[in-house]
Amino acid sequence: MKKPVIEFVDFTFQYRAQAKPTLNNINLTFEKNKKYTIVGESGCGKSTLLNILGLLDTPTQGTYMLNGIDVSTMDEDQRTDIRKGKLGFVFQS
Repeated sequence: MKKPVIEFVDFTFQYRAQAKPTLNNINLTFEKNKKYTIVGESGCGKSTLLNILGLLDTPTQGTYMLNGIDVSTMDEDQRTDIRKGKLGFVFQS
């Protein structure tokens, strides 16, 4: 098995104003040179997942590994450096 490029381990995200987590206990792996599609009904957390993937939001708990580095505990300056050099993000608007 290939080493994962992106991996979420026991990952949860909850907005402060919500009683329930938007994403709860997610375990997900993305491997290099594979294509993935994220689908679901409106409000299920697709955009939240992509914002976290793009380091725009931080998980409430759990681990987000990017190329073997735990980015879930990085501060905003560190995440900005990674966004500049390793991630591409195209907004639909």
